[in-house]
Amino acid sequence: MNQDTRSEPPAPAVGAQVEREVRRLLARTVVADPPWWPSLHRNTVGRRAGPYRAGPQRYYPLLTVEQIEAMAPETQPKAHLWLWTLNQHLDWGVRVARAWGFEPQQTLTWCKPGYGTGQFQCNSEQVLLCRKGGPAGNAFGKTGGTWFEWPRGRHSEKPQAFYELVERVSPGPYHEMFARRPREGWTCMGNEVTGVLVTPIAVHDGRCPELRKEPLW
Repeated sequence: MNQDTRSEPPAPAVGAQVEREVRRLLARTVVADPPWWPSLHRNTVGRRAGPYRAGPQRYYPLLTVEQIEAMAPETQPKAHLWLWTLNQHLDWGVRVARAWGFEPQQTLTWCKPGYGTGQFQCNSEQVLLCRKGGPAGNAFGKTGGTWFEWPRGRHSEKPQAFYELVERVSPGPYHEMFARRPREGWTCMGNEVTGVLVTPIAVHDGRCPELRKEPLW
């Protein structure tokens, strides 16, 4: 009697299954609005009262370029990055994007109504649209131009129409860094997200979002 000595193919390792699932949940698109520490405001550190040259530190803690570079998000091998930059430091945005493994593809401009404050009365902001991995299976949708007239919100807040543009142009899952508020269907992190940190790994593990009593940075 001949016995079939053929063996069944080995079952995939549990670790490999977990890794694939985590990869599936990792972001395809990241939005980041870092709390840049502009060099022209470094002589006003700690000054939070009054409008004159008080700088963004009136509103939130700031990070150096080196600190932001060290906060590279976990993404899928092919991913998009929407990185808000400072008009006077566009080079910092390119530097951070490349440190995070992305290459800038285009600059989009938010044209704000009216004039801003300061010497230049700045009424625009720039966001770098970047890509990790090649274009195959990783293309951008139509943006409908490269400048957009959107209303203002509170300091540094980005308009709802911007997020709608992201979801139209780039694939999910979506992750927002330095978020101001939770967004349905997105994972997020940020000091202002009601003290809650939500990450793709936390979602995968089935854990409740971790309640943070201290700032993330």
